[in-house]
Amino acid sequence: MSLPSTSRTSLFRRGLVALGAATALLAGGLIVAPAAQAALPVVDTHTRGGTTVTTSMYASGSTIYGNVDEQKLFPARFGYSVDLKASGGTMVGAEVELTLQKIDREPVRKRTIEMKRTSTGMIGRGAINFTGTIAPGTYRVGVEVFTVVRKADGTRVRHLIEVNEAQRVQFRLFTMTDGTISTQETDGRSARINATARVLRIDDDDTLSWLRIRSSEAVLSFDADGPYGSSRPVFVRDLKIGSDGRISTVVESRKGYWKVTYPGSSRFADSLAWIGQGMGSGCGC
Repeated sequence: MSLPSTSRTSLFRRGLVALGAATALLAGGLIVAPAAQAALPVVDTHTRGGTTVTTSMYASGSTIYGNVDEQKLFPARFGYSVDLKASGGTMVGAEVELTLQKIDREPVRKRTIEMKRTSTGMIGRGAINFTGTIAPGTYRVGVEVFTVVRKADGTRVRHLIEVNEAQRVQFRLFTMTDGTISTQETDGRSARINATARVLRIDDDDTLSWLRIRSSEAVLSFDADGPYGSSRPVFVRDLKIGSDGRISTVVESRKGYWKVTYPGSSRFADSLAWIGQGMGSGCGC
């Protein structure tokens, strides 16, 4: 399924006016100031009338966070960078609209973004905060560009560019993994690790709660230094998360830190738990 064509603002076509919609978003704090960034992936090259416009873009989704105790949901953050370069002439101006569509749904979120002039074209970089709920999962990011390039003889060439799927991004629900070990002794006896992975749940009325992740997988590793040491964790085994949401396994006790990792999915973020053994208080961080 491709993105539906986005709307085009006739004001720009009539006179290349300033991007009022984007200015309003910026004033409202929905778009942050552009930041320096490395070269972006090219998503389209459009040639017309002896001029060429190259569109490059990068976008990112965020983890969906919330405070269950305070029943507060934080805005999901959509980051973007769009870079337009012109050859064969000078870019006079540009109007750029981004679209965001969940792969299995029809509604499309649209945002006009502010573009700033460069020596070779125009750039637009920043972020948009989506207040309220946004469904977790994978989204298509589309970009539509209308721009005019002026050639050396004064001729103006119009470029209309539509890329229905310039990139895919993910918005994933926050998860939390924690665990315990049955003994702090480190003499090689059998010890049982019990752990759970929970995901933030957002009900239809925006009530927040924790929901155990069930019938999935996790990974167990061991690191003598723990989360703040210089050594790297060593893989021990794959773990199953049962239908009851529990993670349980038996290990040979030793001094150090056991690490239980939930690897995440397209909808749930990854998380991990450090479980100390023979480390005094037994860090579960």
